[in-house]
Amino acid sequence: MKKSLLLSCALISLNAHALVDYSETVNEPADKSAGRSIQKMSKPQSSGSGRSLSWKADMSLETNYESLEVGGNKYGVMNFATHIQTPVDVYFDASYWHANGDEGSSSGNPKLILGFNWLRFGNPSEEARVDIYGGAKLSSSSKLGSSRTDKIIGAETTKRFGTFGLGIGYDVTLVGKPKNSEERAIGNISRLTISGGWMVSNDIQFEIEAESFSIDKAKDTNRAARLGEKVSFSTLSPKVNLGLAPAVNLELGARFRMKKAKSEADLMSAKVFDLHGANSNSLFAGLNLTI
Repeated sequence: MKKSLLLSCALISLNAHALVDYSETVNEPADKSAGRSIQKMSKPQSSGSGRSLSWKADMSLETNYESLEVGGNKYGVMNFATHIQTPVDVYFDASYWHANGDEGSSSGNPKLILGFNWLRFGNPSEEARVDIYGGAKLSSSSKLGSSRTDKIIGAETTKRFGTFGLGIGYDVTLVGKPKNSEERAIGNISRLTISGGWMVSNDIQFEIEAESFSIDKAKDTNRAARLGEKVSFSTLSPKVNLGLAPAVNLELGARFRMKKAKSEADLMSAKVFDLHGANSNSLFAGLNLTI
């Protein structure tokens, strides 16, 4: 049974994008999370002799609680995510968030991802991987959720160096047209992630992740509520993962805005609540369960 970890903040946390497996696994697909870039440590499993025709998949369930502010109002956000890695180099990710704050509760945009483990080479302790993925973020009618239906395409690569790992990911969100007339129209969203991890022991792992977002100006010039200029912002997130049991990890972390958007009011009306660092710094804690 593998140990996996998560965060946040996305569902959303869209993704983001793959975590490097630091253990010495053999003939076993490594867990991957869209939206992150460093593969979590996993526990080796014994494999039977010869090829098996039985369908076996690795599944992880992740949840965390994040505290942040939006327009001066405090919100507590519950993030939920699941990851299924199949034995045929195909994986599925799904995520969702729900926020409670001073002005009531709000449901997020469900996010669905289908990914492919495209390339994998090197021995287990020095493995390099390239994954590609695509998916969609469904519309929501809540106050903080977007009424758009967006499409997502991206790729990420990870490299292991013994107990260290490095990951780089890039994805583009092809935004749809808002159904709500009061929601601000925006252009496509680009996200770049760079992350590194260090496995101190079997039960302790440190990770640091940098994310950079860029939102293009809206193409629909006939719409009154639209983003008139390109907006960019970035975050830095240190995390620690603690093994509580053979299949349970505790994740603790913070997210700091390294570069703030010029017009946060425009982003609030554009309903990009799930983009890390769009609104404020945050703290988060969560549990990851591997089945």
